[in-house]
Amino acid sequence: MAEDKVKLTVRLPAQLHQVLKERAVEYNVSLNQIMVDTLTTELLPEIREETDGEKFDRVLRESGLLVEMGPEWDRLIGDESEIPSVAEVREMLRGIPLSDWIIEDRGPR
Repeated sequence: MAEDKVKLTVRLPAQLHQVLKERAVEYNVSLNQIMVDTLTTELLPEIREETDGEKFDRVLRESGLLVEMGPEWDRLIGDESEIPSVAEVREMLRGIPLSDWIIEDRGPR
């Protein structure tokens, strides 16, 4: 049975819209999907369905292919543990496609 859907127009503060867009890019989902997931998580946690990404992570954890890194990992990687933001990565790439950076980094075959 298909779930009923309602179309809704919402006015958001620009900063909130930007945060939602960045999260959608981070999770590789649509802006609509990230908004539905966020609202469902916050407002309807008891009926929230597992997302594909969450299911993927769960299956990997259950199979032993994904493990949480402990303090020993933090010690090994040291100060390099900060992950750049989407804006920082865009600035680093300076408009050059990521595939070009990967090919350049890989070097000639």
